[in-house]
Amino acid sequence: MPQQINNLELELKRHRLNLEFIRMIDLDSQSQQANVDTLPLDDGSLTVDIHSQPSRITPNQILPSANYRSSKAIGQGELVSRPQQKGEGADIKHHLDLEDTEHPDLKVGIQSNGRKYSVRTNRKRFFYPSELNKFVDALETDNQRIDFDVLINTGARYNEAKNIKKEDIDFERGTLTIKVAKIKAKKGQKFPDPRTFKLSSQFLSRLKEYTKDLNDNDTLPFLTNSALNLAVKKIAKRIGIKDFYMMSVHNIRKTHGQYLVALDVNIANICKRLGHDMNTFLGSYCSADIFNDNDRVLIHQILGDLV
Repeated sequence: MPQQINNLELELKRHRLNLEFIRMIDLDSQSQQANVDTLPLDDGSLTVDIHSQPSRITPNQILPSANYRSSKAIGQGELVSRPQQKGEGADIKHHLDLEDTEHPDLKVGIQSNGRKYSVRTNRKRFFYPSELNKFVDALETDNQRIDFDVLINTGARYNEAKNIKKEDIDFERGTLTIKVAKIKAKKGQKFPDPRTFKLSSQFLSRLKEYTKDLNDNDTLPFLTNSALNLAVKKIAKRIGIKDFYMMSVHNIRKTHGQYLVALDVNIANICKRLGHDMNTFLGSYCSADIFNDNDRVLIHQILGDLV
């Protein structure tokens, strides 16, 4: 009889784990640390942007501990978990079940607070040159124009770009040093790895104008990540991009890398510029070169004499 009671207690504990962990995951509210962008849509829902290819744990598996949260998600709720670090931001709990939507590359789920969120499964979408030109022409404020100009001409991550200081720009040599770089903890990094790369003379001239009233230790004027992501979707929809829901600030970074591929820049140099290893770039950023001659002319005009 005591053994049966113990077995019953174990079964009840297992059932509680199922209810608490199988149905829900934790997404870090500090999306930059978790490599996941949580983006607002027009209807108030969220879009989760995925940055790199994860290993997979299916929703039917029990998570081993309450002290785990999702690092990345793809497809139909497939996850990879990492230990929760002390001191990280408050969590938003999400259900694991993702449902299909009218859009083939978009899944939708429900948070524990009832708010919808969506997961994009196609992570390689970039702006074609003609799309990017229309997008830039449709920007509404000077802040938007400055921010997207910096992002498209540097390929920097949002968190890297917003922390660029005037002193990081070498106007004489025409280079930029990214000092607040992503720390790749899974690859053993404990400190950021700064990188320096070339800027086009055209963009450098605009940077001089942007920073003329800044002190050396001042950062560039950047809107919040959410504000920029909302602007990307709204403007992309307005200019007629059918899959506007696939666009985010991070797609600007992918666009920069894809343009460099189209201009035959050495892949190793692109990886150094973006702060990626070869496998990550080829797996998550680089698509087949499908640009035509007119596209390449436009790319040269966008990037100036960078190449």
